[in-house]
Amino acid sequence: MKFQYIFLTLFGAMAVIAVIVFAKAPAKSSNSEVAGASGNVVIWGTFTDGGDFGKVINNFNKQYQKSFTISYQYHDPVMFDRDIVEALASRKGPDILLLPDNLILRHSDKIELLPYTTIPPLTYKSLFVQAGEIYMRDGGYVAIPFAIDPIVMYWNRDLFDNASITQPPQFWDEFLTLTPKLTKRNPKTQDITQSALSFGEYVNVNNAKELLAMLFLQVGNPIVTMSGLRPTAKLVARDNDQFVPNEDVVSAFRFYMDFSNPLKNIYTWSRALSSSRDQFVNGNLAVYFDYASAYRELKAKNPHLNFAVAQVPQPRNTKTEITFARMHGLAVLKSSTNKQTAFIAVQRLLDTTYAGGLASAFNLPPVRRDLLANRPTDAVLSVLYDAAIRARTWLDPRPEDSDKAFQAAVEGVSSGRHDVSTSIIRLNSDLLSALAGY
Repeated sequence: MKFQYIFLTLFGAMAVIAVIVFAKAPAKSSNSEVAGASGNVVIWGTFTDGGDFGKVINNFNKQYQKSFTISYQYHDPVMFDRDIVEALASRKGPDILLLPDNLILRHSDKIELLPYTTIPPLTYKSLFVQAGEIYMRDGGYVAIPFAIDPIVMYWNRDLFDNASITQPPQFWDEFLTLTPKLTKRNPKTQDITQSALSFGEYVNVNNAKELLAMLFLQVGNPIVTMSGLRPTAKLVARDNDQFVPNEDVVSAFRFYMDFSNPLKNIYTWSRALSSSRDQFVNGNLAVYFDYASAYRELKAKNPHLNFAVAQVPQPRNTKTEITFARMHGLAVLKSSTNKQTAFIAVQRLLDTTYAGGLASAFNLPPVRRDLLANRPTDAVLSVLYDAAIRARTWLDPRPEDSDKAFQAAVEGVSSGRHDVSTSIIRLNSDLLSALAGY
């Protein structure tokens, strides 16, 4: 058994080294034979398995059918974590996970790490977008990047034109003057009938946690970092016996909260409104932040909505332009019964044909820098490509736990129970509690 383990590990290393060797080589047209590969490799992920993505899988299998095949199983993103745990407990799990970055800490102990000797860190960083570095851990890679879904800014062109505003904002401080122009109220009830942006609440703000994380990342705070082998929250610093919140985080959080404060002249969002996505689709929200993958759905829900896509605004005078993204990486499970072929499947899926095929299937930018260098002529895709290059993410302890922590922080301020600094200290404490098991 020990010899078999060493053999599989070395085989995995050689397979991933081949990523670098063959990364730019075009795939053969059909019937490629691969030494050492056999059987079927099962992949689980949260990308829907029909349409163009199904064609990508079928084309892959046609090419390698003489040696091996892959099969893909879609899982609801909400249930994915539970499905993984239950399947592995019953020894019925897949060979590979298309692992989202917010489940890295949760499942890294189940992953076969790829050592840095397989892909030197400098090579890895030159091959993949910077958000992919979230998979780098002590001793190796948890996964190899395969898909990225960055957050972008969707803006209603008609509402901007009506307010005589010619361009969407590039910097956050522009909203201080734009918001009064883009906000409308019922003259009798003073209820908000049109909003500039959906900041300041949680339950009716789509992607509220991601937006706050993006603001924190933009001011240079990583939220969670690895301290040796243990993750720790970094929103506050310890000063003697007291916890002091990071000043930039305080400013970013206060900026987010002020748009739901009725006492501010930038008051534009209320908990009484429907979800931010519905408000935007119905033409009542000027600026909406969502993933790149939302573009098709927004178009389908209201084909007559006159909107465009732009980069998310940045802090003024920032040195590094950042947006948030959800990463998905190919991770080989320790429990795989066909580990040799699983490593080979990962390597072959990183070929430009398939890495680019997945991106195209879901109207997403690719994760590989060489593919991003080929600029698309489509205006929307061009924005998405730039967003992928700027994208970052963070080590989420577990989506359910962090959701509760961020919601409590926002609602602590909106309800008046806590000031901004106190809410950040509590948020940091809640994240530390969620990280305690790792």
